[in-house]
Amino acid sequence: MKLVLDNLTYHDCPVEVREKVTFAPEQRQGLLKALHRSDAVQEAVILQTCNRLEFYLYARRDCDCQALLGELLASQGPGAAGVWAEHGRQTTGIDVARHLFEVAAGLDSQMVGENQILAQVKAAYTESLEARMSKLIFHRLFHHAFRAGKAVRTHTDINCGAVSIGLAAVELARDKVNLHRARALVIGAGENAELVVRYLIKAGLSNLVIANRDVEKARAMARRFGTAGAIGLAEIGGQLGDVDLIVGSTAAAEPILTYDNAAWHLSGRTKPLLIVDIAVPRDIDPAMERFDFVTLYNIDDLNGQIDANRDKRSREVPKARAIVEEFVGVFSQWYESLDLVPVIAKLTQAGLDLARSEARRYAGDFGDGNADKLQAFAESLVKKVLHGPISIIKDGAGEPTVEQLQAVDLINRMFLAQDKGGQ
Repeated sequence: MKLVLDNLTYHDCPVEVREKVTFAPEQRQGLLKALHRSDAVQEAVILQTCNRLEFYLYARRDCDCQALLGELLASQGPGAAGVWAEHGRQTTGIDVARHLFEVAAGLDSQMVGENQILAQVKAAYTESLEARMSKLIFHRLFHHAFRAGKAVRTHTDINCGAVSIGLAAVELARDKVNLHRARALVIGAGENAELVVRYLIKAGLSNLVIANRDVEKARAMARRFGTAGAIGLAEIGGQLGDVDLIVGSTAAAEPILTYDNAAWHLSGRTKPLLIVDIAVPRDIDPAMERFDFVTLYNIDDLNGQIDANRDKRSREVPKARAIVEEFVGVFSQWYESLDLVPVIAKLTQAGLDLARSEARRYAGDFGDGNADKLQAFAESLVKKVLHGPISIIKDGAGEPTVEQLQAVDLINRMFLAQDKGGQ
């Protein structure tokens, strides 16, 4: 049997290629079930994110996994098999574990150290469990991956500091404004605006209004979050006297909020107003800073902090890789312990050592000249007792079943425990 990874990722494939091999959860379950029916594959996990499609397989040594997956993908839609044949990459052996642990740790992500990937790896493993395609090997492999991902995030700063513009805007706001007591206005209802709303609510903000040209889109977003109101762009002026924070995030060609149309609504105001403009082109007229109480940041101001955070994360990579290698070493030692020939030798030697020890212990009770006969008897008895377990192990010497590997794992743990106990 062999560990195999067949994958394609953002490293090699642009999004227009990756989107041709994107599968819904029910399709992934269908692929897992098809692999389950194959005699060539015993265990399988499919990890799919926006940046990767990865098939982790525990397969027969003679299995052409790329060809097998190509056949399965051909049934999932036009072009999928061709994309896989052209762009798929294969990794085997312990390097599969190394890659998985680096993925779980966020080291293989476009955004180094991102947290979402660990949850995605766990979800992929859960899908495999539901299809009964994760057993002895992948149970150990993926739980090591979970622990590696957690250890890297605990013992390094690989995931510290915002490296997305939406999160950077919210971190800035959190430093400048008491979000638990603040009222905020988010202008826009696109992807970045939605991320800002999500991060603001997570940071403790509960008083929030979303403004958008298409007010129905703003209302739909407000309903999704449950704590936000929704208005059209024409109603923004009425909010300016009360809000503590404004975030601009539309795709408009011209500024949404100008000095001239804000001046009347802000007359008499002295309470500080923080404005963060993450739109390109800008949503907020730079002249808004002429108001003494306004502090305005644009996307360039945030990019400086994002670049600094990226550099900080990059400096943590060597430390994170060292932690990953520790987990690779532990898994590798266990995985190699399942090699059947050394297990037979270990089991036989442990049995004979025990027989000889007990023969010496009781030799005096059987009179002079009988020690050799007693040892021969003890060794013969042990060999007969071990004949059954050794036969089971030898039966799996070609392509061991999961049950045979479980037996080997149990024998290893029993006799390794004895070895450690006797040291």
